[in-house]
Amino acid sequence: MTSKLTSLARRVGGVVVILLALGPAVIVAAPVAQASAPRSATLINYEHRVIALVNVQRVRYGLGRLVQTACPDSYAKGWAAYLASTGYFYHRSMMSFLNGCRAQRVAENIARGNVSADGIVAAWMASPGHRANILDGRLTHIGIGAVYARGGWTVDTDFSR
Repeated sequence: MTSKLTSLARRVGGVVVILLALGPAVIVAAPVAQASAPRSATLINYEHRVIALVNVQRVRYGLGRLVQTACPDSYAKGWAAYLASTGYFYHRSMMSFLNGCRAQRVAENIARGNVSADGIVAAWMASPGHRANILDGRLTHIGIGAVYARGGWTVDTDFSR
């Protein structure tokens, strides 16, 4: 009986070690209780929460808040809708966004998964490239598109100056 308990304890301990090692990845992959497509109010709340959390990070690092504006917002919504409807997931050329918004500088963060807004921003802050976009003090505007499809969120956040 003691060897069975020891064996079980070792297996459980191994799983705990793996979960601790994968901490952020496991948190990002953890499902959010959402059985069906969210209502539009939930979608708007999700987008606003992502922007609020991005701005919390910027303020934490002594940077100004990003202002949500129409031009980056329209590019983000269009790209998120495209990625969600096709199932593709990649960064696009930023030239049309740069020229279309007459911006001096642009950046993009994308994410996909059945993840809360908090989880998305936490994952971006754990990724050097995405973190750099969020903390780029030269960027002043933000747009966001979030689409819930196929059981998860597809999010595109566009930054500009």
